[in-house]
Formats: sequence, structure tokens, C-alpha cells
Amino acid sequence: MSSSSVSFITNLNVICKTFVGCFFIGLQQSGNMLVTLTKYTNMKSILKILIIIAAFMPLAGFAQNAMQDVIYLKDGSIYKGMIIETVPNVSYKIESRDGNIFAVKAEEVEKITKEKNEYAKNDFGSWGHHPWGMDSTRYEPRQKGYFNELQILVENVQGGVRVVNGYKFNRFAYLGIGVGVDRVFSNPFNPKVNGLAKKELAGVYLPLYLFHAGDGPTRGRFTPFYAIEAGYAMAFKGMGKSRGNVDDYGNRLKGGVIAGAGLGIKVQSRRHKGHFSLLFNVNYKQVNYDYHQLFLDQAGQVTAKVKKEGVGHLIIPGIRLGVGF
Repeated sequence: MSSSSVSFITNLNVICKTFVGCFFIGLQQSGNMLVTLTKYTNMKSILKILIIIAAFMPLAGFAQNAMQDVIYLKDGSIYKGMIIETVPNVSYKIESRDGNIFAVKAEEVEKITKEKNEYAKNDFGSWGHHPWGMDSTRYEPRQKGYFNELQILVENVQGGVRVVNGYKFNRFAYLGIGVGVDRVFSNPFNPKVNGLAKKELAGVYLPLYLFHAGDGPTRGRFTPFYAIEAGYAMAFKGMGKSRGNVDDYGNRLKGGVIAGAGLGIKVQSRRHKGHFSLLFNVNYKQVNYDYHQLFLDQAGQVTAKVKKEGVGHLIIPGIRLGVGF
């Protein structure tokens, strides 16, 4: 073989090795670029996924806050919040979002549901703000049913006892009939209002009246309320031959129209079987009465007397302490 042929073969061998080496180097670089591109693409995908998750996390939280447990009792009471303890066929404990925990017996439960929290948007701002700064997760008094109220009168000119029985149609409509015994001791407004002595028209009265009341928003165990009443009070005539309806000045009391209005607060018992109430009120009592106008001679002897009729007006502010069921 000639020297020129050997030289050609040697050069061809070098060229092939160089080409193969360049091919593998190029392949390696392409692989590195592909891996880098893949990593970059995966990072972008992961970043997008994280952004989507972050965007929907508040919505998930809102969806969770938007639902609440609701326990309905057979007496009409309602508890809203989150059930934190269940003893099958025995009892339930439910916690409101303001931290109150209520326990109820299973036998008292009518049903348990999952419902929308109408005030959940408060977590994101003032939209849907509750007037008392609360959400709907709280105890609510029974919506309707019969009610009974015993009241003790602690007023500046009278004391007494009242009993009211009626029906609650909704939280704004209590309607009942009340009876009681009032004892009027004196009236500091008598001289200016009626032209009488302070102790005139004092006596025992038996009221019979219509009673109307309504509740405000419940906060924990406290419920504000208002009360209005109107009716008639008869003067108590006493037993047997007693002249109980005649005051110390000889006025024969007949009674008259009564009315009253006030604002108060109810405090629910811990098991919500009843409540205590404090009512600040103003009462009006009209008193019809008979009296004799006397005519005297110069010696001070009664020569004649004429029966006349009068009307007195008693304005009585005070408080009432009550227990209700």
C-alpha cells in the first residue's frame, strides 16, 4: 500500500473520531438543556399550582365559616355554633363563636341540622354586620309558645305582685293577660297634680290588664326587652264589713284605667329553663272616687254634706323584678 493511501486512512480515522466525539458532546449538552428546560417547566407548573391554592384557601375557609351546626329543641329554643361533644342518646355540647358553651339533653332535642351562617361575612369586613357586633352562632330563645311571668313591684309609691300568662307568637309579639294586687302607700305628686294630700287615694287595687312585650337581640344569656300594658284596676273593698276601699280622708275609691311601659333586661338561667328579669317602668293609674263636701256653721258643726265625684291621677315610676318560664 502506498504512503498516500496510508495517510488518507489515518486522516479519515481522525475525522470519524472527531465527529463521533462531537456527536456525543452535542447529545450530552442537548440532554442537559432538556433537563434544565424540564426543571424550569416543572418549577413554573408548581408555582402556578401554589398560586391557585393560595388564591382558593380563603374561599375554602369562608366556605367552612359559612356553615354552622344548629340544634332545635322541642320547646322552640335554638342553639347555633359548633358541636364539640356528643354523648349518644344522652347529651350534646355546642360552642358559639363568641365562646359560650351550652349543654342540652338528647331527650330535649327535636332535630340537628347544618345551616348557612348568615353573618359569616363579618370575617372579611363590615358587610352583613350584626347590630350587636355578633354573628349568628348563639343561643336564641324559643320562637313561640306559652309563657308565664311573676313580677314583684318595687316602686316609689306602691308595691305589689303581678302574674302574667300568655302566648309568644314570635320574639316581637308576646301577648298575655295579667292580674295582681297593688298597694299604693302615698303619692308625692298629689298636691300638684290632684290638689290632694300625699296619702289620699292610698289603698289596695286589683289590676286586670292586657300585656304586650317583645325581645331584642340575644347576647349570650342576656336579652333586652320592652313591655307595654293597659287595663283597669278595681279598688279592693275588703272582707265582710270592712271599708277597705275608703282611704284615711274618707274618699271612697272606685278604681280606674291603668297603663304602663318600660324597658328591661332578661338573664337566662344556665340551663335555659327560665329567666330572671329587671324592668324599669312608669305606671299610670287613674282613680275615680266619691267624697262628701261638708258645710259648717260658725260653731264648726256640720249643717249639710253633698256627695261629689272626683278623679285622681297617679304617676308611678319604679322597677319590677321578675321570674319567667
